[in-house]
Amino acid sequence: MKGTVTAVNYRIGFVAVETDGGITVFELLGEYEIEKDDIISGDLESLGGEIFLNETQDEEMDVYVQGIHCTPVNAQQLMS
Repeated sequence: MKGTVTAVNYRIGFVAVETDGGITVFELLGEYEIEKDDIISGDLESLGGEIFLNETQDEEMDVYVQGIHCTPVNAQQLMS
């Protein structure tokens, strides 16, 4: 599955990605280059530890998925 980064909270290392099924929010578990509008692929519909590919930056990322199928309001709460 693929999605597009819609928001990044650099302070806490959280990222929101818009998918066909809603918004996925994940925590970065390392130092990665990620920006709004980057294309992310991987299992964006599973909670917990995952490895995603930032196709725009050509970089694998170790992440922890905090929320799936989020509404914009839910995603904003997780990102705060």
